[in-house]
Amino acid sequence: MSRLSAGRPRKFAEPSRAVTVTLPVRILEMLTELNRDRARAIARATESALAPATRSSSMRVDVVEVAPEIGLIVVGPSRKLLRIPWLRLAEIAPGRHIITILPGTSIETLELAIGDILDDAVDSEEDEMATLRDLLAWIRTLRRAHHLTKAELLFVSMKDGNLR
Repeated sequence: MSRLSAGRPRKFAEPSRAVTVTLPVRILEMLTELNRDRARAIARATESALAPATRSSSMRVDVVEVAPEIGLIVVGPSRKLLRIPWLRLAEIAPGRHIITILPGTSIETLELAIGDILDDAVDSEEDEMATLRDLLAWIRTLRRAHHLTKAELLFVSMKDGNLR
């Protein structure tokens, strides 16, 4: 005998809970384009935005063309890379980052730093180590073929919060 439940039918087949969130009207209107039901629209947008970042092997390191014959190395999140004091990961999409290094830092120095992290690796960190091995292979291959160069990006300080 099945148990009848009172109230609204479940929206999702998996466990869920109610949340209250305040969003700009513009975003609410955009969500309506995904689904008239806001909960389903938020779920769809989140899955769409974050699913590529959660795929393991094929999405760890990629080269994305950003202009004719120019690409950027894009990586997923990495706690190990963030331990390099002169390196920053600039998020360009959810879970996707470009690598920035301070001016004056050579490509060879980056290559050595990644190699050092791999040398000190612990077996329990296999997924992150796989990302670093892929990144090191890209950098090494591109450097040896003379296809890796550096350029400068413009960054804006967001400390005061007055730009948004």
